[in-house]
Amino acid sequence: MSSSTITSSGVGSGTDFESIISASVSAKKKLYEKRTTKRKGEAEIERDGLNTLKSAMSTFKDACDKLTKKNSMNTHAITTTQNKDNTCFTVTGESDCSNTNFDLAVTQLAKAESVTQQFKTADGFKNSFSAGKITIDLGPETYKDDDGIEQTRERTFSVDIQEGDTLELIRKRLNQNDYDLNVGLIKTEDGYSLSITSGSTGKDTSNLKITTESTDTADHDSLNIFNFDPSAETTTETDNTGMEHKVSASGSKWSYQEGKDAWIEVDGHKVTSHTNSFDDNQISGLNVTVSQLTKDSNGNFTTYNVDVSTDGDGAKNKMQEFVDAYNKLMSSMDTLYKRNSYSDGENQYDGGDLAGDSQLKSVQNTLQTMVVRFTKENTGKSIFDCGLEYNKDGTLSLDSDAFKKSIDNSFNSVVSLFTDEDDGLIKQLSDYVKEYTQTGGVLSDRIDEVQSEIDDWEQKISDNEEKLEKYEASLRTKYGNLDSLMSGYNTSLSYISSILSISSILSGSK
Repeated sequence: MSSSTITSSGVGSGTDFESIISASVSAKKKLYEKRTTKRKGEAEIERDGLNTLKSAMSTFKDACDKLTKKNSMNTHAITTTQNKDNTCFTVTGESDCSNTNFDLAVTQLAKAESVTQQFKTADGFKNSFSAGKITIDLGPETYKDDDGIEQTRERTFSVDIQEGDTLELIRKRLNQNDYDLNVGLIKTEDGYSLSITSGSTGKDTSNLKITTESTDTADHDSLNIFNFDPSAETTTETDNTGMEHKVSASGSKWSYQEGKDAWIEVDGHKVTSHTNSFDDNQISGLNVTVSQLTKDSNGNFTTYNVDVSTDGDGAKNKMQEFVDAYNKLMSSMDTLYKRNSYSDGENQYDGGDLAGDSQLKSVQNTLQTMVVRFTKENTGKSIFDCGLEYNKDGTLSLDSDAFKKSIDNSFNSVVSLFTDEDDGLIKQLSDYVKEYTQTGGVLSDRIDEVQSEIDDWEQKISDNEEKLEKYEASLRTKYGNLDSLMSGYNTSLSYISSILSISSILSGSK
């Protein structure tokens, strides 16, 4: 309320109009607050409750999504006989992998196609190139798009070379490509060593070709020394270190390394991969990533045993994570739903932020029903066949012994019942909760509606403040006028009184 409108009423007449004005404004303010502030406060409580509910459901959904990710419930124990401090490979299992035991050897690592060339100052190398262009062709590449459809693209790019560019500048320009091609440069005692490595490993990726366009001048090195075409290289030279170089007609000397596939032996059977990873399509239910050859101290290839067995304790712990997440959500819902108590007809606001909310109760009941009635058709099992128990308060508990027994008897069926990516219980719960937690979802829309209501009440409060200012101003005008009138009357009365007093004195003196 603006202080500029406040004046001291009643000064002229001596009447306490200020108290009358203050009492009148205070009474009207209380009336306004009863209608607005209370309703705004109730809406704020509802909004906070909805935000808490959304957060609790989002946390539950995150827990569900974690448990339904590929391999999340893969609780097989995988052990190998290799040295833990110097492993040659790692093995992970898919959710549908089976118990198995086999011997594995790594006999070749996948390598990318590469070329290396020495540039020696003793041979007249100036490290200052003529202007032109370098084009690198990596050949076609087959890949799968976002829809899983196999596509083919050509991998060719060119860089412009400025007159006087050095090997370092050329390296930087060539590394700016979209195909993971890598160019390295080492400064040696007698010059430089330049390497170009394809971004893809595997035997079938050996397609590297380098062509140049050069403005050859006497003061600069020609770009022609970069030319490389493995199909056209017919001459092989061996330097004093024993390194073989493919020599082109243009005079370029490249040490060439063809791309290689990775090789492993599983129980003596050879398995190949273009990369150093072998997926579950090659070794049923397992993924193998190799990092070094399995050679003994004498340099001979050896094998290591791999054992895959059911990890009942691991599966139980994962199941307990779900139970804990579900119970935490139920507890949050119960707290939010707790009804308020009333005393002498007045709401004590001692319940939850969503006390008695019908939508909250409906969501909670739906979740509980989904759990209790869930049965997976292809397994014929319910959650109660697998050690889960439903408590009277709506929470779940896990019978560890019963659950481990079901895991031992039918591991894949139990895992599928809960975590199947299409129709498992946890996936269905996650999908249902998503309708409420996602942007533009049920709870987001309701929160927006309540916030809009709060904004309206805030506007009404602001409007009421303006009304109170105007009301106070009108009272001050009203009582100010009355004060002036009464002050005039008092002045007249005082004057008459003084005249009468003088007249009385004069009459008495005669």
